[in-house]
Amino acid sequence: MPIFPSASGYTGIEATPLARVGYSDFILSRVYENDWLPRITASELLEPVTRCNQTIQLMYAPEVGPLRSYQKNQQLVPNTVSTQARCLSICYMGYQDIKFDSTDIKMACERWPSYEEKLLESMYQSYVSTMRTFVLGRMMAEVSPRTSLDLAGMNQDVNLGKPGQPVHVTPQNLPKVLADLQRVLIESKRWVEGEMFIIVPPQLRTYLALSNYSNSEWSCNCGGIVSGMWDHPLMGFTVIESIHVPVVRDKSGNLCFFILAGHKEATAYASNILEARLNTSDPNSFGVRYQYLVAWGAEVIYPDALAMGYWTFDPIN
Repeated sequence: MPIFPSASGYTGIEATPLARVGYSDFILSRVYENDWLPRITASELLEPVTRCNQTIQLMYAPEVGPLRSYQKNQQLVPNTVSTQARCLSICYMGYQDIKFDSTDIKMACERWPSYEEKLLESMYQSYVSTMRTFVLGRMMAEVSPRTSLDLAGMNQDVNLGKPGQPVHVTPQNLPKVLADLQRVLIESKRWVEGEMFIIVPPQLRTYLALSNYSNSEWSCNCGGIVSGMWDHPLMGFTVIESIHVPVVRDKSGNLCFFILAGHKEATAYASNILEARLNTSDPNSFGVRYQYLVAWGAEVIYPDALAMGYWTFDPIN
């Protein structure tokens, strides 16, 4: 992670890292080093995003048809391998405009390094919160019917829950609920051992501690090297804990969560801070403003490489 020099002793804010692109570089590098978004999306496949409305073409892996039966001397019929692609458009934009009053800058004085550290943390959290919510929303909207909700599975016999009829999670049935998500991904031929993720809300901790997974050797050091990632898998899934799991109070009256699982190659995602600047000549105030412009986009490329459950957590007596 980049280490920026302390601003202590600088004569003015223009001499601090705020005056350079350093802050925006710091935020982006932290996203790719510390956040879980690059662990659930194929962001490394994409060219750097340099402008809004850029379109990136992503090729599907080729697939052949079924094996044909053969009779002697028959004429062969070829299975045609078609080339397909999907486009990811970077068409969403946002900005951050942070104003520093001149009196606050003067009062910070030798306390600026700690102030600067908290400022960077706040800017980072603002950025990733928007990106996480957006990416999970795209996954929800584009997941395959074969791997989601109440008619999932190769034979449509796996109930992952649906609005109004959520799966009721208890410590006793937690292994089966996780196994159902695993099963639909296996049946869609998208399961890759050791490379699958699941995103869960903090509520799962309590149910996990009371389930069959709880034992003296199992521990959860949540938020280790990558923020939110647990140190032990569950049913073959790398677990990511997040408050950004989509949640609703549905018509059943239950607080219900859309649980997303799958392989990172299912979704393409890209974002970039296009421009960052320090404005020291605001005519309407005594102060300076730090501004940056963001562009981003995400697209589900393989809908059946994602699975989605609709869970509610039953009260524990």
